[in-house]
Amino acid sequence: MENNNKKRMVIWLSPDVIGRMDGWLSADNCKNRSEIIDKALRFYMGYLASEDVSAYLSKALVATLRGIVADNENRLRSLVFKWCVELNMMMHVVAAHYKDDPNDQRELRRFAVDEVKRTNGQISLDNALEIQRQLRKDEWHD
Repeated sequence: MENNNKKRMVIWLSPDVIGRMDGWLSADNCKNRSEIIDKALRFYMGYLASEDVSAYLSKALVATLRGIVADNENRLRSLVFKWCVELNMMMHVVAAHYKDDPNDQRELRRFAVDEVKRTNGQISLDNALEIQRQLRKDEWHD
């Protein structure tokens, strides 16, 4: 660390802090106490500002977190697209075969909410068609 544009100041530190600081000098590649104090203050001020996280987090950690967020974003985008396709298919099937009765619509909505809760959203048009086939078979046997 160069001494250009640096000002000298006196600070008071407890002996245990000085001992701990001296122990970290070589681990942080610092040549002297001034350099480690300068780094520590920059880190702490970045932490206090909390606007530029990269100022006090490791660049590798920031890159890793960005990668994780991007991967999750891609997965979520893919899932939402698949759900939209299923929903679109279902809406066309329902619109083509559904009675236009508001009571039936409310009953269907209650059934759908219950089924989504029970299955944790793991339902597809194929599963719904299978359920409807089973219901039709039961109706035919009654």
